[in-house]
Amino acid sequence: MKELTKAEEQIMQVVWEHDQLFIKDIVDHMPDPKPAYNTVGTFLKILEAKGFVTRVKIGNTYAYSASVKKKAYTQSFMNGFLSNYFEGSAEKLFSFMVEEKKLNLKQVEDLMKKLKDND
Repeated sequence: MKELTKAEEQIMQVVWEHDQLFIKDIVDHMPDPKPAYNTVGTFLKILEAKGFVTRVKIGNTYAYSASVKKKAYTQSFMNGFLSNYFEGSAEKLFSFMVEEKKLNLKQVEDLMKKLKDND
């Protein structure tokens, strides 16, 4: 699965939250400063070409919906992230997060508990 650019991901976050949206709806849900209507339209064409969205003609405009689930993209992205930066090792990722003080001991213990509960 192809990786999304930051701009594409911002649009996909909105699309993933809703079933079907027109470009105007997507712009309305975007954070300020809002992108131009035409800019969102251009990115939607790119996202459609990449297979992330599908469009349906309604009247004289199109409604867009996600054709890739957020969970599927997240799994693909995280697998690539682990492979590219941590040799595919979640342990190395956690070690990095602890060393960089992004996770404290309590958070690590909570994660360990969740992992044990899922076994």
